[in-house]
Amino acid sequence: METAWIDGKPASLEEALRAAGTLLGKARQPLVTGLRTDVAGVRAAFLLALRAGGIVDHAKSAGLYPFIAAARDGGAFLAAPGEMRRRADRVLIVGDEPATIGADLLRMLAETTPDLGVRSRGAGRSFMAVSRQTVTLPGGVESDHLDCASDDVVDLLGMVRAKLGGRRVGEGAVGDEVVETVARFLSEAGFAAIIFSPSEFGEIGTEQIFGLAEDLNQTTRASTLLVVADPDALGAALQATWTSGFPLRISHGRGEWEHDPALFSSERQIAKEGEADVVVYVDALAGADTSLPPPEKPTILIAAGSGQTSGAKVAFKVGAAGRDHDGVLYNARFGDFVATSAETKSELPTAAGILDALASQLGENAEKAA
Repeated sequence: METAWIDGKPASLEEALRAAGTLLGKARQPLVTGLRTDVAGVRAAFLLALRAGGIVDHAKSAGLYPFIAAARDGGAFLAAPGEMRRRADRVLIVGDEPATIGADLLRMLAETTPDLGVRSRGAGRSFMAVSRQTVTLPGGVESDHLDCASDDVVDLLGMVRAKLGGRRVGEGAVGDEVVETVARFLSEAGFAAIIFSPSEFGEIGTEQIFGLAEDLNQTTRASTLLVVADPDALGAALQATWTSGFPLRISHGRGEWEHDPALFSSERQIAKEGEADVVVYVDALAGADTSLPPPEKPTILIAAGSGQTSGAKVAFKVGAAGRDHDGVLYNARFGDFVATSAETKSELPTAAGILDALASQLGENAEKAA
């Protein structure tokens, strides 16, 4: 079975590793991206970037960055889905995306009732959606719906915060009655859960939602639940933070980890004007990613799938974490990292194994040069 290619032609694993190591050894600005892999793979990607003096970013971090920026600059109230399943007696669904990318989370909350907290024991769970689309919950569970476009939600939440704080509220796009309804729904909660997608509202909107949770905690209990289109990006961001002290978009090019959300963006680096001269792209989860880097930049592709080289200079076929081999993956339903057993054991190498081998090659080359 072919598992490695150089310039689209089959090669042995050892030959491909040497070719990839040579590319990285000559690179002035390597970029390690994609990062669709398990905890071991992301950890190995950080080691490779450290050895190569490269940049690390998830390919889909742009959709996550409103959360990263808001949490970095102002802090955040975040809850685990399991905690909200047991505690939240009021659920505010903000925007349209939770009904699609957060459908599993809404189903879990609709099919359970809270059993912790003074006001929650024996009581039901109420839902309210502030969105353009009507939210349909399973099992006939009812949800109050307030029609509000995404562009108006941020203003609405700002007015709700003012109302809760006893400040004057001007006439907004949605009207004072809607503001009063949302404020009363949240203020009467024993524990309120606010569900939203950061990519739908951007950094300012995300800051507003975190601020609303902070305001509510002055008189009751409240927290937020994020829904994201690419949970593995959130997992990579968390891993980046505990590894380097910074969220994604970091570089080890000057001998220590640095964070710059604009300079170290993978989208910018892969573009023609970007400084990256070699791209290591990791796509080692089930389900192919269609946004592989363009062939203009020499690419080392580490991917699970059919074995297509996608124009890569060097390509490796690896097993998919959680499908072909055991792995620890970020699970949005649990809001945490979960050990996942392989569906079928495979002889394919792991992404972590290939990345570690490349990092070892760079270490050996450095020793020889010294």
